Amino acid sequence: MKKLCLIALLAAALVGCQRPPGPAPAAPRVIALVQLSAVDQNTVAGFRDAMKKLGYEEGKNVTYLPAPPAGSADKLDDIIRGHLARKPDLIVVSSTTATLAVKRLTEESGVPPVVFAPVNDPLGAGIVSDLRHPGGHITGIRLPVGDDLRLQWLARIAPRAKRVYLPYNVDDRSAQTSVQKATEAAARLGLELVKHPIPTNGNTSSAIAAMPARVDAIFLPRDSRLEAGIAEFVAVAEKRHLPISAPSLIQVEAGALFSYGFVHQDIGRQAARLADQILKGVAAGDLPVETGETSLAINLVTARKLGLAIPDDILLQAEHVIRD
Repeated sequence: MKKLCLIALLAAALVGCQRPPGPAPAAPRVIALVQLSAVDQNTVAGFRDAMKKLGYEEGKNVTYLPAPPAGSADKLDDIIRGHLARKPDLIVVSSTTATLAVKRLTEESGVPPVVFAPVNDPLGAGIVSDLRHPGGHITGIRLPVGDDLRLQWLARIAPRAKRVYLPYNVDDRSAQTSVQKATEAAARLGLELVKHPIPTNGNTSSAIAAMPARVDAIFLPRDSRLEAGIAEFVAVAEKRHLPISAPSLIQVEAGALFSYGFVHQDIGRQAARLADQILKGVAAGDLPVETGETSLAINLVTARKLGLAIPDDILLQAEHVIRD
């Protein structure tokens, strides 16, 4: 009988631990939003949508401190300092470059807590030292490995592409990780990467102007500033009949041939769950860094323009297919 009682007590305790989170805090919370480029607005949209579903009503129990995307790293500090002056309860920041700036400006005080969404490689960038227990005041969503696999998909989807153009911003740690992974994969696949480092004061237009005449495809790294310039890349790719391999669904919707990567809105929704726990009293450093999901997206409209026939076995593996 004692054993049965003990089992019952343990079962009750387990059920208690698995209860869903309680209601959103009644006291108003202030959340500062920091973005590097225009594509980050999609992450923020997913975040705000998920927060509303979790019970956070703007104007009632949550206030957002928005700011336009910085556009360049040198503008981030002023935006962040402006937010900090208003003493927010939480900062939600998108991109590796912006997260590094937020960490630098909050590291000494350790406040407010920070959720990044996303960062390509938070360990490599020095944002956290442990994924399972970040410690400190920062946690967030990291991107899964995938740039090497994305290059493999390029070899399958566009097998004639042997010389691949890869521009990247030299001051973006996320882009540097992409380049490293792609370089390792290119050696195995027998592909030639034509890498073009964009200086700090460079932009998408300069990356396009530097593209050699003889390349077979464009590989965009996880670099939010280049991602934001997708319209320019699509325009030149259409003229030169070049497939674009992109890091996220947004670029495929804009005309890139395919992506094997993440969905910005989904990353934002995932970050909302972390934010909810922090606003209810859980220390950010006690929340493990989560990993976003990877999905394959293919634009068949672009494929037809390029004269590429995408095999059915590849289409069946795609979570997102744009047909018209």
